[in-house]
Amino acid sequence: MAAEYARERHIAELAVHRASILTKKVLSSVSGISKADASPVTVADFAAQAILISALTKAFPGDTFVGEEDSAALRSDAALRDRVYELASGAHLESKEDEALLASPESVDEMLDLIDLGGRGQGGRTGRFWVMDPVDGTATFLRGEQYAVSLALIEDGREVVGVLGCPNLKPVDGILAETTVDKEGLGLMLTAVRGQGATIRTMNFSGLEEARPLEGLDKASSLSDARIVDCSSSKTSRHDLIAKLAATFGAVYPNTEVWSSHIRYAALAVGGGDFQLRVPSAPDVRMWIWDHAGAQLVLTEAGGKVTDLDGKTIDFGAGRDLNQNRGLLAARGDIHATVQETLAKIMAEDDASRQA
Repeated sequence: MAAEYARERHIAELAVHRASILTKKVLSSVSGISKADASPVTVADFAAQAILISALTKAFPGDTFVGEEDSAALRSDAALRDRVYELASGAHLESKEDEALLASPESVDEMLDLIDLGGRGQGGRTGRFWVMDPVDGTATFLRGEQYAVSLALIEDGREVVGVLGCPNLKPVDGILAETTVDKEGLGLMLTAVRGQGATIRTMNFSGLEEARPLEGLDKASSLSDARIVDCSSSKTSRHDLIAKLAATFGAVYPNTEVWSSHIRYAALAVGGGDFQLRVPSAPDVRMWIWDHAGAQLVLTEAGGKVTDLDGKTIDFGAGRDLNQNRGLLAARGDIHATVQETLAKIMAEDDASRQA
């Protein structure tokens, strides 16, 4: 008897593999347009979202989608639209048997409508929907550094399948770095199914190598040796408080600096990291569902723990943003409580000093 979600996992892995091939092939020839958060969004972003949703609608026609992009920019720019369609319609796996399980947009109009299924999707607490970030880390993608193709199945508000394609990921001696990339190959794929553990496998342009169990997280000998995963150039988190936390532990900070949200989770799962924090810099700072869904499941199935700063489970049924949660703490399971308690004291002291 097949394991639960076996078909969903298989299709998701093939879809992410195909999107990873597409993004890696166009890496050197991407053109960008501006985005609300001032980071570039690329033709690869649109094309990858189109082929992810195309594959999933064929396999699971009753499911819905949440994606970062909608097609507005393409509908107003014929040259960009044609380039994206050229990429999306021409993306295929080398294995004809695997490719037959997927689908690609057969017209420009179909491509635009597929993209909008994600861009206009709202998610929710009941039923099934797929969340995707077709190119997470577009700024570093354009520099040839780390980025991810992420896909997650949410059922009744919980992650049940997560697949993370990391086409440039190449840890050296178990340590992930932004600029240490797989220049010749296609990096790594991390997969998890709720209650079934997590796996890691090498991606090649010709196919996927055999999956291996992702067994346990490497442990620092003490919190003074902890590798803190962060992106200190981000303006949405209180890095000053994270620095105070690091000083309390006697840990080096900054340490592992990564731009892509999903690659930060990968840094915890396979790249030697111990914990990451998001301490909102303002009340209106949002965390978007596509920046976290899937990668969180990989980490928790590998032995990590993820909550918000109040210890609450992340609510993936809240909609397009994670508005029911305040901040984020993702860590090895054995240190999560200590990090949370220590940060809470630092934040309380900070609040008191601001009110004085």
